[in-house]
Amino acid sequence: MTFNNDFPEYPYPHNEDDVFPPFVRPIADPEAENGADGLGAESYTYEAGNVCRIELADTLLAQLRRNGELKEAQHEDDVPLTKKADPSPKRSPPVSPPATTPPATTPPKKKNKNNDGDHQALLDRLNKKPHVVEFKGVVLDRNERLKIIAAVAICESGKDPFAAENLDSEFHMEVGPNVSYGHIVHIGLSYGIIQFTQDSGALGRLLQRMKNKDPNTFAMTFGDNNEELITLTTSGVEVKGVDYVSGQAHWNSIRKSSEGRRLSELARMHKLPVGSEIRGKRVQPIATNIGGPKQDLWEGAWKQRFVNAGKVDAFQEAQLEFAVEGYMNPALKFCKDNNIRSALGIAFVAACAIRGAPRNLIVGSAAALGLTTPFADGADEKKAVQHIADLNVKKSNSIGGKSVQRDEIIRAKKLLKDETGFLAEDLYWTETYTDAYDKK
Repeated sequence: MTFNNDFPEYPYPHNEDDVFPPFVRPIADPEAENGADGLGAESYTYEAGNVCRIELADTLLAQLRRNGELKEAQHEDDVPLTKKADPSPKRSPPVSPPATTPPATTPPKKKNKNNDGDHQALLDRLNKKPHVVEFKGVVLDRNERLKIIAAVAICESGKDPFAAENLDSEFHMEVGPNVSYGHIVHIGLSYGIIQFTQDSGALGRLLQRMKNKDPNTFAMTFGDNNEELITLTTSGVEVKGVDYVSGQAHWNSIRKSSEGRRLSELARMHKLPVGSEIRGKRVQPIATNIGGPKQDLWEGAWKQRFVNAGKVDAFQEAQLEFAVEGYMNPALKFCKDNNIRSALGIAFVAACAIRGAPRNLIVGSAAALGLTTPFADGADEKKAVQHIADLNVKKSNSIGGKSVQRDEIIRAKKLLKDETGFLAEDLYWTETYTDAYDKK
């Protein structure tokens, strides 16, 4: 830098071909008192340097702009959704009474400046649909999915969901429209937060996940015959005269046949021989320890081991993961297709998927109420679930040609009650229903 009044000389010649052409410019002194620009008759400062020109690639520049846009974009999941306000009906201008001539002795009454009619034109002009920014909805990540599954679990398993056991209770139910296989088919042990069933193989898939989580604790919890336990509940064990893995699937294939009608009649009269009871390859007794006596999984030592397993953190995590990945996630495509965005609606569809009930019960319920589907808002979803909950459990019910089982009615009631408080979330963004948003 230089401090004289003469224009400084460049230290070297320059021309247009210079890679870094020099420059020189005066610098205003912020402490000068001789004018706004700080340039007066006294000595002032020059700044000299060289110009360095940088060219950014178009792709880099585009990415920088994109980053700026993302930084400015609002991304808050806890902002409550605001429903668009409907425009209020236009107010009709007040009807003036027929003009009357006041008595000559009465002076004309002054019009009140606050009379509605004075400002009606302005009110009508402003009374339009407000500008409302609609957010896309809450991201349906793993935590949100777990909350919904927890609400469903209360319906399935009660207050202690991880260790909940259903001890082959379906076999002891009376034959009826809701349970056609009562006193005929052994479903076996149903266990955990959504009652993973032994006969279907769900229990086996859960046990395999539990073992993968913590092999040592699994062996300690289920004993030295835990390998046969896995085999039994997944592929099944070989049993003479049994050529089917699932007893319930076998029953569904024969129940309308003459043999099925014969078994149903004997079961109604409680005269079905033990040898005629249906047990698939997965629902058989196995030894509690290698070489020891055999027991069914819902009895004795096996029963207690499952209770103990429900208290292990790693095994609880396995239950939650399997419930989300195995049952809820596959049902989300149906939810997206029908614009089901409320936690209540998703929970009901997930509960149907878990139980093997028709997922479209909620859509059929909406049709019965004259509601539009895909759903327009969460309020309509709640009305559809409420319609199912209001059905009479003592009667045979159907919606859209699909039979509505007693259990679906009870689950609808429980989900509406929402003992967990997890179903009061804002509406979800359907684009986040994919596995990519299932963040663990």
